[in-house]
Amino acid sequence: MCDPNYVREFMRHSDQWSREWNRETLLEYLAQHGIQFEETVHDPVYTMAESAELNIPLRGSRCKNLLVRDKEGLNRFLVVTSPDASIDLGALGRQLGAGRLSLCPPEEMQRILHVGPGSLSPLALVADVGPEKVRLLLDESLRANSKFLFHPLVNTSTISITSDGLRVFVESTGHTAEFVDVPSRAVPADE
Repeated sequence: MCDPNYVREFMRHSDQWSREWNRETLLEYLAQHGIQFEETVHDPVYTMAESAELNIPLRGSRCKNLLVRDKEGLNRFLVVTSPDASIDLGALGRQLGAGRLSLCPPEEMQRILHVGPGSLSPLALVADVGPEKVRLLLDESLRANSKFLFHPLVNTSTISITSDGLRVFVESTGHTAEFVDVPSRAVPADE
């Protein structure tokens, strides 16, 4: 027998489940949910260093986005932090009670969130429709930010979205944003 809570969740998000997600369908989704954004198109970027070199005319905070998983590959976390953060995945895993964490391979990111390297952001959660949802973890250092810059499923475009718009979006996908103190990895001192 099917779990009635699962059926309710499916019906609540059936529009998400039946769509093929890309930049255009995501932007339509944002508009349909009354989420305001501004967009700019640019050359492809794959790293935070390349992103820093863009002259984006939008206001907002750039973020580093990492998809990580536990050793068994059963639990996945989308970690969003400041662009220059060096994350201690071992300490974060212990903090979450998830054990050892590692980066998800690009194939897994594509299968679960329909994005490739350089395109990951919380906006990809729109494609996360499986029963085991990716947990969204926002670094506590980002809490005071009023606007963010994220890729809309492609690394050739960036949108600016308010923190309230991000909250509405995340909730509309059936996810919850959790603010956590993301531990930093010690950086060796230059000698």
